[in-house]
Amino acid sequence: MPTKQKKQRPAPKAIRPPAASSLKTVSFAGGLQQLIKDLKPAARSTTFQGAPLAHLHYDKELEIKNAGLHLFWQRHKLPGKPEPVAPSPKPRGYRTTSKRRTVLQRGALYLRFGDKGGAKQQQAFLASPLEPPAHERIYRFLQQKLSEQTYRQLANHLNYLIIRGSYKERAVIFNVDTLNGPLVRKLKVLAGHLQKLPDKITAAYVYPDPSRSDYYLESRRPEHLLHFKKLYGPDQLMVSYGECCYRFHPTSFSQINEAMVPVMLDMARELLRPQKQERLIDLYCGYGLFSHFLASHYKQVIGIDAEGPSIRAAAANSSLNKDRDRTKFLARRITGDMLDEVLPVSVAPEAVLLDPPRQGPQPGVIKALARRRPQKVLHIFCGVDQIPIALNEWQAGGYQVQRTVPLDMFPGSANLEVLILLLPSGAGTASAEKSGMVRGEKRRLSP
Repeated sequence: MPTKQKKQRPAPKAIRPPAASSLKTVSFAGGLQQLIKDLKPAARSTTFQGAPLAHLHYDKELEIKNAGLHLFWQRHKLPGKPEPVAPSPKPRGYRTTSKRRTVLQRGALYLRFGDKGGAKQQQAFLASPLEPPAHERIYRFLQQKLSEQTYRQLANHLNYLIIRGSYKERAVIFNVDTLNGPLVRKLKVLAGHLQKLPDKITAAYVYPDPSRSDYYLESRRPEHLLHFKKLYGPDQLMVSYGECCYRFHPTSFSQINEAMVPVMLDMARELLRPQKQERLIDLYCGYGLFSHFLASHYKQVIGIDAEGPSIRAAAANSSLNKDRDRTKFLARRITGDMLDEVLPVSVAPEAVLLDPPRQGPQPGVIKALARRRPQKVLHIFCGVDQIPIALNEWQAGGYQVQRTVPLDMFPGSANLEVLILLLPSGAGTASAEKSGMVRGEKRRLSP
């Protein structure tokens, strides 16, 4: 009898982007939703708690994001052409920071995601495919423990449960609406249980937020409150990339995809092509991630960020890294006026790295930077939708896009990190070649 041949599975259809003019939305996430509308309904309706692309095979997710970014560029008539999205080495289970809003109902503590669907959550806890298995186990333990009658008072005062750290160590932060003796005693007992878990938790902290805001680490607190309390463990968290080590306060911003950070750092160095005679201005430097990583390649690095634990950590991290004499850190709120008043007169060749929070820099910052006429600007966007307004400002200030490199810093979500290199208008390709910035150029000119 003839052997029965297996049916060949048809190859997946390539994503066919609609015409840019047919898009009903101008947002990046909205464009992605239109691109996946032809997928089967079950997959379309699965959001995985704020991770609308997590149900897809990662190759398909990257295909959709590339098509979506191309559409976004067309729709907004942006200059240049984005390069292919750089994939994340760890597309699932990558998050080093996770959070759950806490709600006490029906005799149990519910741990909800921050998206709009959280109120409809039927189970007390749902795992996310973007978080490591250790986070799931810790959350399940805390959900069960805090649902006990013994911890009812504490559960009533919780706003968020937060896990953050690195792939090597993690800490738990209890965000509460008040802090008093009885609550502290309960928290210390609970902290004792955390130290016995198989998944090592190196520290536990309490963070008071009486406003019960939507932000899990609220910065607008009454000054008289105890801002932060350690239950056990070190005062700071620690992470290292390459030869650089960083300590940072548990409330400081830190990238959530640790696996992708080395890719971002290497790409920043490739785009900037540092020269030994140049000075780098690193704005919104945080705890000094880029400043310390790039310091050995520059004559001087000046990092600036608002007063707080992050900029203090940046200065302290100089002692952990070998090029401490090349770095200088200033605690200033970043505005256009501040840049004009505080930064030294630009005599040496200057490069700027601008990595603002999601909402972008304050009005006037790009204009003030353009007046300084840096030879190179690397603007890093953690939200695609902020790109059009910023590029219009740079073009008005006399700068043009040289390269656009998207990184999949947030796999599974409808967002990208985008690095855009800008040069003074008129510098053109010839200037880029002279400074060794053309992609693939291996020749480096001596200063």
